[in-house]
Amino acid sequence: MRISRLLVAIALVTGLLGVPPALLGGPPAQAAATFPRIDASGFQLVQGSTFTTYGARITALETKPQLAPVGVPEVLAASNRTGRALCHPTYLNTALTPQGFCWQDGEDDDENVWIPQGVTGSGDAQPAGGARRVIAATWHNADDTAIRVSFLDVATNKYRHVLLVEPTSDTNFSAITGHGHGLYWSGNYLVVATSGSVLRVFDLRHLWRTDTSSETVGLGANGKYHARWHAFALPQIGAYWYAGGGGCAASTGNRPCFSSLALDHTGSFVSAEHTARGGGRIVRWPHDPATGLPRTNAAGVVQAVEALASPVWGMQGAVSSGDNFVITGVCPEYADNIGDGVDYPSCLHRGTAGGATSVWTKAPKNTENLSHWPATNELWLISEQLRERVTVHIPWS
Repeated sequence: MRISRLLVAIALVTGLLGVPPALLGGPPAQAAATFPRIDASGFQLVQGSTFTTYGARITALETKPQLAPVGVPEVLAASNRTGRALCHPTYLNTALTPQGFCWQDGEDDDENVWIPQGVTGSGDAQPAGGARRVIAATWHNADDTAIRVSFLDVATNKYRHVLLVEPTSDTNFSAITGHGHGLYWSGNYLVVATSGSVLRVFDLRHLWRTDTSSETVGLGANGKYHARWHAFALPQIGAYWYAGGGGCAASTGNRPCFSSLALDHTGSFVSAEHTARGGGRIVRWPHDPATGLPRTNAAGVVQAVEALASPVWGMQGAVSSGDNFVITGVCPEYADNIGDGVDYPSCLHRGTAGGATSVWTKAPKNTENLSHWPATNELWLISEQLRERVTVHIPWS
């Protein structure tokens, strides 16, 4: 999400009311700011019967010859786009020797038809390391009526977009709406925050080839299955949502918004919620590396194990390794410029749970999500800035 767009309204309101912005959310984050733990006991996710329901529908759909399941290797073999060597500023400290890529020139970099959000990859899926290094990134379209995931081979920068779909019956499926806020990849599964209060699960052993001749999603009048001009679709197999249902609310209540996701290879995953002026909550949820899914307790509930109040303004993403965190957000030196309509570099903030955060380095404009690959000690990040979109990694010790 674009920080400047979201904060312009706040700046206008505070100006009209004559209220100093600092009084609405405290002073901007300084060189070191407290990073306290808060009560996480009320944060709970449930899954209902979604895995059973979608599983049965996928089994029926895959009896159709066109929808015989394929995997990520087949998607990569059919790559139709090629990323470029880093071609935009990263603003990262040069001592960190940032490496990565830009998306293909044209629509993926120069237009807001689709906008990147989340990042994960094979370093999450196979934390011990694997032969093929692959990036997976979520994008939402301009009106949030569709979400896609890109799979890119780091060795060649070749990639392909795949549409996320929901099986709606034994014979059909539809596009998944939402923002595609963040995702992580564990084993065979992608867990995607498609909206602020729902996590959807996708099994990469069930990718479908689709006909590219139509904008239709699902079964077309020609008897073929389509995915909005995409050559592949990835069906949802399950979901998690807040106990009791309902939407999310940033900074308050028992349903913290999912603005990002990241896997912590010490046995959890973390979500972070975007807030304009600090106080966004980072929540640690239990993860079962044996299954690749969130870990449920005896009652079938995913119970949050930790939560923290982030001091970082405009927080967009967070990743942890145990008690050590990296958070993306507004640089303190730009806090007074919030709402002026200019896109400034983001900053990466490092912190210790229950301790403090401090600025580490500037980062690409509108940096979104983060992913930590422990086998190679890489911290990956993705930015959404129009005509400056980069996906980059630096070392994180």
